[in-house]
Amino acid sequence: MTKKKIRYSEFPLPGSAPVSPTPPAPLVASAPEPLAPLAPLAPPAPPAPPVVAPATPPLATLSPVAIAGRLTPVRGSTAIPRPTPRASLAIPRPTPMRGSIAIVRDELPAVEVPAPAPAPVVQPAAQLAAQALREQARLRTGSVELLVFGIAGEWFGVDLAAVDEAMDLPAVRHVPEMPPAMLGVITVRGTLTSVYSPATALGLSAGAGGSALVFKRGRGRLAIAVDEVDDVHTLPLAQLREPPAADAGDGLLLGVLRYRDSLLALVDAEALIAACQTVPALEIA
Repeated sequence: MTKKKIRYSEFPLPGSAPVSPTPPAPLVASAPEPLAPLAPLAPPAPPAPPVVAPATPPLATLSPVAIAGRLTPVRGSTAIPRPTPRASLAIPRPTPMRGSIAIVRDELPAVEVPAPAPAPVVQPAAQLAAQALREQARLRTGSVELLVFGIAGEWFGVDLAAVDEAMDLPAVRHVPEMPPAMLGVITVRGTLTSVYSPATALGLSAGAGGSALVFKRGRGRLAIAVDEVDDVHTLPLAQLREPPAADAGDGLLLGVLRYRDSLLALVDAEALIAACQTVPALEIA
């Protein structure tokens, strides 16, 4: 047996008006919308021809302006304006004024460069002192400090500035083949020093030779043997007199002065040393 579903709307509630059922609206089918006509298909476009880059000439054949035009600035960098070639300006040549002299370069005289001047010769201090003393003796001006020494009973004086020291003559050692005026060698502060006798140069006989005057010569020394060393005296050159005619020719004596009860001869130390070192030429048979 089939059960029938009971609808509550079919049974009205007590005291309510009966509700008539509403028939459903009939379904009306709508007509379909017409489709838009399709556009005709366009024919396919022909393929684009490949792009062929023009041949790039080598940089060596390009001008600087063309090389600058090919440079592409990097993104984010400041755009640098490319130089635009300008027409070169023709610089007009100066026109000579009327009456002016045209100078031809080929006809210019050669300029002679003067040769550099030779370097001045620097004289040792001893030679400068000797020249100064000789000049003072010639002018008879000023005074001089003389170291007075004696040889064979005669008194002589030399400029104190020319003498390095005065000392007692130590033992002299002879060396072979010595010059005539050389007495030998002595040791002065551990250095061998040649000793000469000035007797022959001054025209005297050889003395006892108990003292020595030491002179500096460059890096070495040289000594002259004398009989005695008296002292240092300051003598005015205004009292200087001409040396004897026999002794004036060699240039050793600059003049004579009154000293005690005798005469004192002023000697040029440089000339005396040169006379002692002079070696006579040997005669060859």
